[in-house]
Amino acid sequence: MKNGFILSIADRTKDALSISTEKFRKQLDEECFVIWKLPQFNAEELTQTPVTPSYANYVESKNAELHGAYLSAHFQAGLWPVVYQGENDGHLIRHVCPIMQSEEKISSQGAKHDFYPHVDNPDLHITGEIASHRLGGCPDTLTLLCLRKEDGVNTSLLKLDEILSKLSEKDIDNLSRPIFKVKRPASFSEESIVEGLPIIVKKDNVWYTRFDWHNTSGMTLEAEASLEKMRFITLEHDLWFNVPLEPGDAVTFLNQRTMHTRNAFEPRFDGTDRWLLRVFGMKTRPVESQLLEPLNCLHHLRTL
Repeated sequence: MKNGFILSIADRTKDALSISTEKFRKQLDEECFVIWKLPQFNAEELTQTPVTPSYANYVESKNAELHGAYLSAHFQAGLWPVVYQGENDGHLIRHVCPIMQSEEKISSQGAKHDFYPHVDNPDLHITGEIASHRLGGCPDTLTLLCLRKEDGVNTSLLKLDEILSKLSEKDIDNLSRPIFKVKRPASFSEESIVEGLPIIVKKDNVWYTRFDWHNTSGMTLEAEASLEKMRFITLEHDLWFNVPLEPGDAVTFLNQRTMHTRNAFEPRFDGTDRWLLRVFGMKTRPVESQLLEPLNCLHHLRTL
């Protein structure tokens, strides 16, 4: 099993979450994000920042204790780490850093273009929609652990409720109708477009979204007009919160209640580039029918 070694480390790691589970979940639900520290982080033990995808296995083995502790913190927080079929070669932890031959892509391993506000994996079902029996859903949470920072390069968060407060009732109604199509993000190996989806969904009086600046579009002129208004509002920088991450700091945020973004920068590919580790999380453990190989891995979700 590809993630077996670091999962075994996670099982025996204690106190990886630096705050109580209750405080973590309360702040996550109320504020849509929580910033915390990973006690097991040691900058002196890090390898160089990866520059090619093939380097991931080596990095995972050399930094195994760190990777295991990172997953352990998720379990302590009551979150179930997941990876998606066709993305990240089955690894639960993704290296968010510039990768050679991907630097021009608009993705977590790109660099040269602004990564505008988006929700990760927006083509999958979101909260409030009927769950697929076979396919995994859009992740509930996304966590970024900072290993190396880059001055002037930020991950920023935008809260969905603040964006919706600036839209008209008509636009909100349009955005909640199944008149949009969504393209699978560039980080996946296979392309896919799903038609007839809403951009926002309400459940228990709470809004959730699959908005992706780069990968969502309207199927009618009216739909595209409302989506364009939402795009425009998400670029209002006074709505952005630049997450202040130092090495060893992590941020966990609600993927469907916020959007995140990263500004462009020029990579050096010299082992010192900005480097974060990403983990997707679910609030509840996925059902077996959504797993790609349930006998081998309880964390790998189907997307095809």
